[in-house]
Amino acid sequence: MSGRLVLVTGAGGALGASLVPALQRDGWRVRALVHRRPVAAADECVPGDVRDPVSLDAAAEGVDAVLHAAAVTHARAARRYVEVNVRGTEHVVRSARRAGVGRLLLVSSRAVGEGGGAYSDSKRRSESVTLSAGLPTTIVRLPEVYGAGSSEGIDRIIGAARAGRPILIVGRGRDPISPVHVEDAVAALVRALAAPAAVARTYTLAGPTLTLGEAADICRAAFGSRSRVVRLPEAVVRAIIPLSRILPLPLYPDQLDRLRSPRPPATPEAADDLGFRPRAFAEGLSRLDCRAGLA
Repeated sequence: MSGRLVLVTGAGGALGASLVPALQRDGWRVRALVHRRPVAAADECVPGDVRDPVSLDAAAEGVDAVLHAAAVTHARAARRYVEVNVRGTEHVVRSARRAGVGRLLLVSSRAVGEGGGAYSDSKRRSESVTLSAGLPTTIVRLPEVYGAGSSEGIDRIIGAARAGRPILIVGRGRDPISPVHVEDAVAALVRALAAPAAVARTYTLAGPTLTLGEAADICRAAFGSRSRVVRLPEAVVRAIIPLSRILPLPLYPDQLDRLRSPRPPATPEAADDLGFRPRAFAEGLSRLDCRAGLA
């Protein structure tokens, strides 16, 4: 077991900080594809970029599995999603096939519904590429993951509540989300990489469903926050979306479409196959408080 070697793309990202040590605890040696940030916890680091097929061929040589987590999640230009999420996945799949790896795991997103904008479209396309790899593959779609140190999505709401800043929500805050603590998401990914039952499966993960308004209230209560919830009219948000393509606004061009797009249902088999049992949002926030204290 200790001899298993996995190439992890995106190991230097927010999710990777929890993913690398979790893989090592499960007996994997981790080779991290390093693009910008060094990954000190990895057993091996190799320079590369998912947009560079040559570097991926070298990185995949001799590995038993590939866990592809590198992705652009928020971009102001749609072409960035295509370059990294679609073309990058094509390159990863090609290198994994050439290396003859025993397992390929794609970290995807629950936001793959039709009409979800450029990001959602790129993740659907990356899934299609993975499914055509001709290798033992698994796809795990993550919902809104919190606690990994991101400053986007649900983590933006958490950060605002911790700091006592206004919490911005579109409309009446009735849009549903299913947040999952990073430790619960990572545990499922680690299991998916080796579980025999996970081969040729696509799993959609989801935590207990809340509305954005409910999530904001839970955050305020968890941190004893005085943050105000500011509800932005949807018409106003739609009007400024074109500006978000060129200005550093706290909004991205496809963000509202992504929020409103239909979500595939959660996969019941994830509980047995991946041991996925997500904790309640309030419990997860208390876990963040224990680990990091109030910001």
